[in-house]
Amino acid sequence: MQTSLRIGFALCVLVGCGDDAATTPDSPTGNHPPPRVIPGGGIGDGAIDGVVNLYVMDDATRAPLANATVRVGTLDGTTDATGLFVAEGVVGPQTVLVKLAGYRSEMWIGANGANMTASLEVSAAAIPPRANLIGSITGFDQLNVGTHRKAAIVTYSNADNAADAVNSIDTANDANICDAAPGGPCNFAITTRTGELALLAIVYDHDTKGTVPTTDDTFTPITWAYKTGISVIGGVDQAGITLSLIDAADLANVIVDFGTPPTGLPNVAAVVGVEVGTSGTMQLVPMFATPSAPTVLAPKLSAIGGAKYRLTAIANNGDTPLDPASFTLHRGQTSTSLSADPWLAVPTSVALTRTTASWASLPGAALQGVEYDADATHHLLSITSFDGSTSATIPDLLALPAGTLIGRATALQGNVDVTNFSVDDIMTKITGFSAQPMQIN
Repeated sequence: MQTSLRIGFALCVLVGCGDDAATTPDSPTGNHPPPRVIPGGGIGDGAIDGVVNLYVMDDATRAPLANATVRVGTLDGTTDATGLFVAEGVVGPQTVLVKLAGYRSEMWIGANGANMTASLEVSAAAIPPRANLIGSITGFDQLNVGTHRKAAIVTYSNADNAADAVNSIDTANDANICDAAPGGPCNFAITTRTGELALLAIVYDHDTKGTVPTTDDTFTPITWAYKTGISVIGGVDQAGITLSLIDAADLANVIVDFGTPPTGLPNVAAVVGVEVGTSGTMQLVPMFATPSAPTVLAPKLSAIGGAKYRLTAIANNGDTPLDPASFTLHRGQTSTSLSADPWLAVPTSVALTRTTASWASLPGAALQGVEYDADATHHLLSITSFDGSTSATIPDLLALPAGTLIGRATALQGNVDVTNFSVDDIMTKITGFSAQPMQIN
């Protein structure tokens, strides 16, 4: 399981309604900062008082997007070669719309910043760049498990600002899994994302209950192996990668306190991660904590320089696209006792159609909104409310297509200043996410 902390909620698609009143464009008073791109998307540089400098860029590549159709309040236009549209003569919070073929449309309500950057996600999930890493676990053949076999599963670290597809690339033919007789090595090949990353392997004592593996075999975790600081370029395979085993003295039991998950979401579990700086977060999978089995065998933080724990917990009542769910996320933890509280409840009083959306204000939510998808991989529209609005009317400019859609009322929990933020920065402040999906025919 590779997860990622965007969890499907785009902060750059924002719903807005506000004061579209105009002042004289050449007025010497007001707020007129120079245009600037806000990293990752966002809002900043003071309240709107005379001008909005709206940049539009590609969420993945950060490249400017020219010829995007935009609307700020009642002012329509298109972005120039640098991705910029300047709206003159606007005052106060605005509704902001952004549309470009091949990208998910964005709608912001109550957006109030003289500089804004909308970061558009591609509408159809692209195949992420990747490469194959080939290697082995040093000392694996020396582990003493008596007459049992030994097994290992190798995964790669998550990147916080990457899309889900980037953090969940599959390896063909289970080549990232090794299973060896006593004294045998662990040789593996794994397909990974690009950029700087770490590899992590859970190592098992594999009791075959006989002479050959069967379905009643038992796998007992005995340690982990890892390597950080691996730089990966798309299409450039690497061999000779070696993972180092963690000594038994450098292992600890991490215990998860699940607190009080939202009512109506009986399925509860959590994964513990080890944050390793620019190499990302090594998720300790496939070990999952549950309320009935809350302990996870983990590396001590002292065994990995600069490491900290991360807890990602989920509660839901099913795993289909139409089942509600709530997540909590706690970064930078230094204790072996981790708490999932506080949880964010699921949005309520949700009514979604092809032209309108409404929901109830959710206590504890920093931002709420709605997403519309054609299916799991084709994303159409994201709406986010910055001013506490609990309804939206979808304008003709962003009209949704015919056919069955999946709508999703969403909420974010965290310390967020909705008038001054960048998405790159805000991702480190989000502590919870919840969603209530429904089908739209």
